[in-house]
Amino acid sequence: MRLIYTSSAVILSAVLGLNAQTVSSNAPVRPLSLAECIRSALERNLSLQVGDRVALGDTADLDVRSGGRLGLEEARILVHQTYGYYDPNFFSSIGQNFNTVPGAFSDFTGAPVPSREVWHENVSTGIGGQLPTGARYDFAVNGNRLSGKTFNGTNFSNLPFQYGGDTSITLTQPLLRDSWIDRGRVNIKLSKQTLKMSEFSFQLLVMDIIRRVAVAYFDVVAARDQIKVQEKALELAQQLVAENKKKVEVGTLAPLDEKQAESQAAKAKADLTASIFQSQQAENTLKSLITHDFAEVQPATIEPTDKLLALYQAFSLPESWRSGLEQRPDYLLTKQQVEARDIVLIYRRNQLFPALDVTATYGRNAFGTSASDALESVDDNRYAKYGGAVLLRFPLTFRADRDNYKLAKIAKQSAVLTLKRKEDSVLQEIDVALKLVRSSYDATESTRAARIYAEAALDAEQKKLENGKSTSFNVLQLQKDLTTAASDEIRALSIYNKALHELYFSEGSTLERNKVTLQLK
Repeated sequence: MRLIYTSSAVILSAVLGLNAQTVSSNAPVRPLSLAECIRSALERNLSLQVGDRVALGDTADLDVRSGGRLGLEEARILVHQTYGYYDPNFFSSIGQNFNTVPGAFSDFTGAPVPSREVWHENVSTGIGGQLPTGARYDFAVNGNRLSGKTFNGTNFSNLPFQYGGDTSITLTQPLLRDSWIDRGRVNIKLSKQTLKMSEFSFQLLVMDIIRRVAVAYFDVVAARDQIKVQEKALELAQQLVAENKKKVEVGTLAPLDEKQAESQAAKAKADLTASIFQSQQAENTLKSLITHDFAEVQPATIEPTDKLLALYQAFSLPESWRSGLEQRPDYLLTKQQVEARDIVLIYRRNQLFPALDVTATYGRNAFGTSASDALESVDDNRYAKYGGAVLLRFPLTFRADRDNYKLAKIAKQSAVLTLKRKEDSVLQEIDVALKLVRSSYDATESTRAARIYAEAALDAEQKKLENGKSTSFNVLQLQKDLTTAASDEIRALSIYNKALHELYFSEGSTLERNKVTLQLK
């Protein structure tokens, strides 16, 4: 698995080597673009290693591995593990038996049969396993040797050695139950489905991290711009305080006007302090997303290089819907769940049939007074053996199998309905996200106009004040209006830029829009 970021952006580790310093402190400044922050997050965010809670909507209860790289690797191992169903099994045994047989009289001749001691030694080895057709194969080689003694009442005499054995191969092919699918093949198919779902879960996690980085980045940009607005407001307020103080000293302005200006200056200073704190909070959020070591980057100050811009982007609702249903990982994950339920349903339907198996065996027996004679008899095929059988087995009621099939049908129907509900949810999310993009873009236009008008109004009122045709109160009011208008414009720009990334996520185009290629191997 690799993440390829098709951009010339410098990774965070290189950026951390910069020696720039802030004006007000010794903290190093880290100029970072959004592209660099995304790249750093994809390389260093721990959630991509161990997984994270990602909103899967209706698919939250699916049996998928955790969204991180480790979960993805676990799913791959499980697929490899299930193929062990086809691994041959080797077996081997060696044994020896001793029997004492008492003397007796032959039932046919009436002659006495002496007592005897018999040693039976045997060796067996072979392999067995499953074939993709569902057939079972067993290849076995057996060898044995008989020896012993007889006792005629007076003396012991050794029995001649007898060597025997056989070699055979047996094939058992199901014709009905377990024919086109069995438990082993079900597990393989389901493990592949689990791997696909884990891949979609990982892709969703990557998209979610990119979205969160983008939102956090624009929060930082907006917070820094808000600081500039509050600094400008404080500057204007302090400037008015200084001017009013001079006028009060010469007696051309009432002391009340001076106090009003001082009050607004104090308020502007408090607002600036609050904006600085909000900027620090937003920066910490961004830092936690782009690194696995917060202590490493905490002393630094991130300086965003991207600006809040209202760049118009045309979107088509039908096209966004199509993209969402083709690319949204959580929707595709839900489709995989339907396919997994269908696999189980096919298996349960197969189990409604009786077990009708055909068995065929072919082999060669071995006999001889020596081991070499026995082996030659096998090589010469003197004592061939072969045979076959048809085996029929089935439960008398099929109760458990029928109920399992009914449950599988219900699970399949539930998965299909869940998919439909997920489809409606995706379409609704895209519709809402697209409307937010359009409305927030309109808001950027109107707030920009409002800010321009507020600047013009303040400039005109300040000139009137200089000519003695206005009051300090009016100027203070217009300063507040300008600060509010500028803050509203920044807020609208931030909402618009974040809304774009929310729409990218909703329509499943986050990776494409941010030039990220996800290669899963």
